[in-house]
Amino acid sequence: MVHFWHWLIDFLGINFGQDSFSTHMYNFWSGFGSDITEFAIIGTLITVYRHHVNSSRLFNRHLVEMLQVHKGEKEKQE
Repeated sequence: MVHFWHWLIDFLGINFGQDSFSTHMYNFWSGFGSDITEFAIIGTLITVYRHHVNSSRLFNRHLVEMLQVHKGEKEKQE
């Protein structure tokens, strides 16, 4: 289990260097911490795409229903 924690600390970039506080904070923000904004941007793009797809489906469903009602009214008039 100790090996896992050492690996995780190295992966995140928060392992201690000569100056224990400034080194591990710098290592985190220049390593794994800098990826946080990239994850947020990717998540935002996925959310916007899913919202667009769901809105399009809803609009298309209502459009088809309106066309069917209009077609039914036309047939009744004839």
